[in-house]
Amino acid sequence: MSPCDFGSLILLPVRAACYATSVARSADGRKDSATELVVAHREIARLVAENADLKTLLVEMQRALDASRADLARYRDLYEENRPNRPEHVPGEEQAAALAAALQDLDVTLLPSVAENDDAADAAGASHGPDGSDEPTSSGDGRTRKRHKHGRARIDASKLLVHAVFVDPPEVVAAGGAGFALVSTESSDRLSRSPARYILLRIHRRIFRRLDSDTQDAETPRMGDEPSVPPPDAELLTAPIPGAVWPRLLADPSAIAHAIVSKYDDLLPLHRQEGISRRDGYVVPRSTLCGWFEAVDPVLQRIVDAMFRDAKRTAFCLASDATGVKVRTGFAPCDPWSVFVFVAGQDHVVFRYARTHDSVVLGEMLEGYRGYLLGDATSIYSPLTTMGIIVLVCCWAHVRRYFYKALETDRARATAAIAILGQLFEVERVCTGLPDAEKTAKRAELARPVLELFDAWLDRERARVDERTPLKAAITYADNQREELRRFLLDGRLRIDNNVCEGLLRKLVLGLNNWKYFENETGLRWYSNFRSLIASCQLHGLCPQRYLECVLRLAPHWSQRSVLELAPKYWRATANTLTAEQLAIVRPEWSSAFDELMAMPPKPTTSVRPHHRRVKAQRSSATIVPDERDGAEREDAADRSRPRRRHR
Repeated sequence: MSPCDFGSLILLPVRAACYATSVARSADGRKDSATELVVAHREIARLVAENADLKTLLVEMQRALDASRADLARYRDLYEENRPNRPEHVPGEEQAAALAAALQDLDVTLLPSVAENDDAADAAGASHGPDGSDEPTSSGDGRTRKRHKHGRARIDASKLLVHAVFVDPPEVVAAGGAGFALVSTESSDRLSRSPARYILLRIHRRIFRRLDSDTQDAETPRMGDEPSVPPPDAELLTAPIPGAVWPRLLADPSAIAHAIVSKYDDLLPLHRQEGISRRDGYVVPRSTLCGWFEAVDPVLQRIVDAMFRDAKRTAFCLASDATGVKVRTGFAPCDPWSVFVFVAGQDHVVFRYARTHDSVVLGEMLEGYRGYLLGDATSIYSPLTTMGIIVLVCCWAHVRRYFYKALETDRARATAAIAILGQLFEVERVCTGLPDAEKTAKRAELARPVLELFDAWLDRERARVDERTPLKAAITYADNQREELRRFLLDGRLRIDNNVCEGLLRKLVLGLNNWKYFENETGLRWYSNFRSLIASCQLHGLCPQRYLECVLRLAPHWSQRSVLELAPKYWRATANTLTAEQLAIVRPEWSSAFDELMAMPPKPTTSVRPHHRRVKAQRSSATIVPDERDGAEREDAADRSRPRRRHR
């Protein structure tokens, strides 16, 4: 055996021991790995179960969050529904401070304030009324303002029926006036009222027979004679029914006009009118009132349709807005419908209704019209602007309303925006009443610095505002309508707000508090037609009740091709051209409505009230500047022959 083999033999036990040790260690390692693997599987199973539990908890929390959001939205709606109405008003001192802070932060200086550019308006309104109700006062800035006298307002009693009551001393009454001489009379006035009541017009049409010449002198009839039995071959004469009387209708136009105005302007439902008539001693059932409306609606609808056609043909700009109403169809629940209002400058006010509120319906209503449309930023206008039918002019009052909604969450910054927009409305007030060309230049000169200040304020605050706040929604609304909001700078006839339409729709919203819904489409059609004429009368300074009475007498005898002449816009001009026969119809001996209507002065197109300047600087005039375009053809030959009337 070699030394090498001997050495290997000696090392064999060592190697065997090492191998045995390594084998043992491997076995222990496998045991540890298996144990760790089991532990790892258990941990994974625990984590999977925990993850499933967390997912379940997350779903439950999401459901709870959705429920909380729904509760919050419901509570917010209940709060808005039940809290008293609050005007969109911020104190002037707070606005002035916010505006000054915004100017300082942005390092911007406006042009001379609009308060220094309204000297002409002050001079125009500095005259005093004949009753001396306002006295001039001097303000710190050197301007003259009018001051209201406090106390009871004066009442013009010149048109009231006076019932004289003489109260004598008891001694004079006991002596029958003997031994006393009248020295003077001390008078005082009290306002009294007798119950309003219907009057029964009993129209007697007496029948006469023609007498023979040989018996005429002996049998000349007198007015008080009893009627005699005529011979069979006698010639009988009777007068025709007066033209002012609607045949086969119990009511006189005066009663119908009163019922229409009571419901659609005074907001008295027919069941309340029935109760009032019962209290006054003569019951007029609501079914009878409905019969009256059904009879006169087709006649008045022709006038309203002609007004809308004339508005679309001649108006420079139409102002429009809409609101939702509920209409009952059969015994099913009420369906949502929409009522639109269109204001054509100082010409017409027309209401329309539709089952849906979309661009298709609006396009059908505006068929034949091309021009500016003043409205809000609703999506139904987008297809019409894309097709070139309308050029949209957006309302700055809607922009301001968004910032009013942000007052509760961010009052400081919302007040700054409202103060800046207040300067824009002040510019509009100062320029009201100027000729169109002068107003366009003047308003653009004063409004552009305000708009630049507003844009600078938006650029600064846009990145600082939280995405979920009402202030961010207001800024986004102003950004999305930037071009449409500045179109009023193009022409002085374009208004900066659509408050006129909103004010006209307010009557409908208030009326729904009384009658809740319309029974059917017919009731909605009555509202649209009657309300169009009432609002147009108020636009032109006419008494709606007297106007409706006169029109209902005259319309059945008027040509349907020229019904536009009976619209409130043309009523005064038409009334001055009536023939003797037409005057006999519209002026029956039992009514003085025509004379009272014609005695009313026309409503001025603008009104300046400088003594309200500082208090109501955020409010603008409710006057839309009329269209002055020439060459528009009228609907009929009578209109084309009459020169066009212009309002300035």
